Amino acid sequence: MINLYRPNIDESTVDNLISGTRIPTKHIAHELEGTGVVKRGTPLTTADGEVFTPSATDIRAILMNDVDTSIPEESMEVAVYRNGEYNQNVIEAALQEAGLLAAGTNLDPLEIENARAFQIFIAPQHPAPEPW
Repeated sequence: MINLYRPNIDESTVDNLISGTRIPTKHIAHELEGTGVVKRGTPLTTADGEVFTPSATDIRAILMNDVDTSIPEESMEVAVYRNGEYNQNVIEAALQEAGLLAAGTNLDPLEIENARAFQIFIAPQHPAPEPW
């Protein structure tokens, strides 16, 4: 069982995954298939809407939290976003870490366009420059 104690519960970090004003819809997937830890922001595909797998093609959802698929309890009932606006830079980093996208390459523009049909909008977002 995972230790849920968090000594720095009052601290948080922003990963800039969500990049727009649309509120994403959370969906509970019944199963996530993968190997090892699948990172937050990884695009997922599904054939039946129940079992999701990481994929750089046929994007149907975005993983909401890091999931260790080697722990069966963690890979069942995972939270995914089924729509919303997302930062392409974070998604590409998650895909590269999963080995689904080569380093230094971008997500296929056709796949980004196809994801729009499922109300998943992906576009690059760069941090604002410092004011001074």
